[in-house]
Amino acid sequence: MTTCEVFGLRVRQARLVRRLTAKSVLEDMGWKGARLTRMERSEVATITMEELRRLSEIFAFPATFFTTAPVSRVEPEDLSFRAPKSTLESEKNRMAQMMALSGDFLLQLDAQHKLPPLRLTPRTDLDPAAAAAAAREQFGIGPDAPITDLTHLLERHGVPVMMRGERFGGQGLEDNHHGRLEKHLGCSAWIGEFKERPLIALRELDSWERTRWTVAHELGHLMLHVGIRQVSEEHERQASRFASEFLAPFAAASQMVRGEPSLVNLLPVKDRWGISLGALLPHFYGSGAMSTDRYEMLRKQLYTRVNTDTGFTWGRTEPGWDDRAPERPRLMSKWIEFIYGTSSAKEIALVHNMIWPGDLIVEITKGQRVASTARASTPRAAKDTPTRRPPVGDGVVTDFASYRSRERQA
Repeated sequence: MTTCEVFGLRVRQARLVRRLTAKSVLEDMGWKGARLTRMERSEVATITMEELRRLSEIFAFPATFFTTAPVSRVEPEDLSFRAPKSTLESEKNRMAQMMALSGDFLLQLDAQHKLPPLRLTPRTDLDPAAAAAAAREQFGIGPDAPITDLTHLLERHGVPVMMRGERFGGQGLEDNHHGRLEKHLGCSAWIGEFKERPLIALRELDSWERTRWTVAHELGHLMLHVGIRQVSEEHERQASRFASEFLAPFAAASQMVRGEPSLVNLLPVKDRWGISLGALLPHFYGSGAMSTDRYEMLRKQLYTRVNTDTGFTWGRTEPGWDDRAPERPRLMSKWIEFIYGTSSAKEIALVHNMIWPGDLIVEITKGQRVASTARASTPRAAKDTPTRRPPVGDGVVTDFASYRSRERQA
């Protein structure tokens, strides 16, 4: 009887990707006891060629996937992510293995066409504001220069970004809010045999503000929290502080504000530096630019004033919510084009006899920007406007259009 060796981690990865239970796989394979558990925990296991064929059929993965050694090793505790309490262990494990598989896919691309070299050196010895300044210096950005396309900047400096269509810690998502109501929007990890390259993953959001913020937040984790096995509330606060200072260095951004900060006089700061009012308020407060009472007052205003363009409060759709299109990554799709001459994930899986199933490549490359897609600085198309609703509660309706008209006249 002909046998072969398969890698236990590959079997576990395939099962988690397909969201299959160990019990169902055992039944489908005709195995008994703890054979599958032992296999998944083993470095390698010997099975018959017929069993390999059945595994390939059950998981809908090419047989070569199971006989190819994994390189990136990522577990849930390696992710810079505080999962919601409701998150199932299986979903945490699936997210970790999706990061590992994405890492191996990137390494395969790198072997065929070298990815941009990494120009990011973590600075765990610095406080968040100093680490933000150090990151800007590493990327060649001055302290008074806004960042036009953050995602493109990171990818040019060797930090790939991938998008997810589903929520972190869940299997589904309503189609009507695109992450606007979620709190957990991104994670990051170090991939490769020696964890030599970072990878950022984030929800495919329809908000340019939250997209940029999430990318900057994850960059903060990569700069500050290398080697930390469990992300705490304090680590999250540090990453948020980093994100604000990285996007809008306080010393430069505060020069645009005359007098005490208000929602109106912070709008030009938002427009220039590409950071939301919701992030600017704690940034200016934490930097000593306003009292606790004023900070609480402005936060209340943010969530009670109504944007007349949308009918939602400013906390949901701030003025300027549609001034930019959300940033999208480009690195993976560009490298696929370099190597295979096409950006079609399914096509390369079929034609080039890869170890990856086509639908997995589609999931890994979801949301990647292709050559014909407009850059992030272009206005959002009108069809992306959120469904308007009438003002609710005691919200103060603010006519932002008239404010912008006054600004132009000035």
